[in-house]
Amino acid sequence: MSLSAEIAPPRNLGADQHTERLHPAAAYSMSLLLVAAATLAAIVVDQVQTIPNLSLIFVLPVVIAAVSFGWGPSLAAAVAAVMAFNFFLVAPRYSLHVADPANGWALILLLITAAIVSAVAAQSRRRAVEAWKAADQATALQALARSLVAATGGASAAEASAAALARLFQAPAVVLLQGEAGLQVAGRAGGGGLSALDREAAGWVLAARMPTRGGAYPIEGASYDFWPVVTPQRQQAVIGVQISLDEAGRPAEPERLVEIVSGYLAVALDREAYASQVLESRVEVASERLKADLLAAVSHDLKTPLSTVLFTLQSLQKFGRTHDAKTRKELLTLAETETARLSAMVANLLDMNRLDAGAVVVKTAPVEPAVLAAEALRSASVALAGRRVLNEVSARSAPMEVDASLFETALANVLENAAKYAPDGSAIRIRSGEAEGAGWIEVLDEGPGFAGAIEPMFEKFSRGVSGDGRPPGTGLGLSIARGFLEAQGGRVEAENLAGGKGARVRLSAPLAKVHA
Repeated sequence: MSLSAEIAPPRNLGADQHTERLHPAAAYSMSLLLVAAATLAAIVVDQVQTIPNLSLIFVLPVVIAAVSFGWGPSLAAAVAAVMAFNFFLVAPRYSLHVADPANGWALILLLITAAIVSAVAAQSRRRAVEAWKAADQATALQALARSLVAATGGASAAEASAAALARLFQAPAVVLLQGEAGLQVAGRAGGGGLSALDREAAGWVLAARMPTRGGAYPIEGASYDFWPVVTPQRQQAVIGVQISLDEAGRPAEPERLVEIVSGYLAVALDREAYASQVLESRVEVASERLKADLLAAVSHDLKTPLSTVLFTLQSLQKFGRTHDAKTRKELLTLAETETARLSAMVANLLDMNRLDAGAVVVKTAPVEPAVLAAEALRSASVALAGRRVLNEVSARSAPMEVDASLFETALANVLENAAKYAPDGSAIRIRSGEAEGAGWIEVLDEGPGFAGAIEPMFEKFSRGVSGDGRPPGTGLGLSIARGFLEAQGGRVEAENLAGGKGARVRLSAPLAKVHA
């Protein structure tokens, strides 16, 4: 439901507002016309049949005038009714002279009765109008509350508030919000526009934190009454209503309703500020958690290869002369292995940083799956040591449209991840194929498979095994593989093999277009 539809005035109040805003001259004229109609009816009845209480006909226009136009027109109708009754129906007729004193007292009694009826009817009308207004105001404020609950931003809240003010005061209303570019109109309802002087008055109101009245000091040329709105979260706004152009129609105490609307608006604006703060806090918490996860992931895994390399160098330097050739070769091989591990960890961290920063540059070209598999196996050769690698990628597989460097890095990370969890001497198979217009390369191992849900394993710093017994690494391999594949229009899928005989990770990418 739109705001304009929700805050439309009810039908039963519209007619009454029309009569209430009727020009006084028109109201008095219509009251006299009612008396004329009653006089004509009384003359007709008197000519047809003589009745003793003919004066009661003149009470009817008085009641109608009181209910429709108020106490003043009804009192005028009462005086006019007495004079018309005296002139047309009391002897001597067609004269205001009263020959019979009893008729004089009858005229006085008619005037008193008409005046009392007029006062009672006018009072009932006034109370009914006040009740209608109070009910309409309550409905408008309820509609505003519902609209502000559903509002998704400061502009929506300002629009709802302006619509509510226009309905409450039946006058043009506007809400301005303070932004980086200064005060800007965020909501307007009821027609009308803001002049340069109106904007100047709104700025003065916000600076002085004081309301101002249209046509009064300090901006005499302004047509709106303005009120400042400043929230506990220092959100700033200005409410304006055009109610000072016609003194006769100005509400007695507009501040009461304006304070209610401004309070609702302040809550809505602060809600947006609190939501922004919560989001910033979540981002900060996530950043701190990321730092903690990174420190936990690399502290132990970086320390081990560094200590091994340091120990090897110190051993060769201090005891190099006493080591035989075989021992020196073993030490150098160990240092090379640990250095390769360290280099792979740093490369993974750098790759993840590129993904987070959106700095991955993709340059695709047709590449055969056999070439991608061979290069990935070479990159992961150190991690695959001690495993039986079965390369079943067909040389006749259709080429894929990929960035060779990114795809090879992703595939190498999947191979290294399989090697971490597959037992020594177990087989790791790599094969290729096509499905639904895409080519794929998948890695199958004979390890324990994924524990629990698979999707979290693709998150940063996620490990398949918790505790000190987990394999070394930063937990970034699968996350980097997915990031690199998605950057070039591919995807990564994983599942456990039936019977708990390992896991399968498939890397898919579009097939290269064949040019004739």
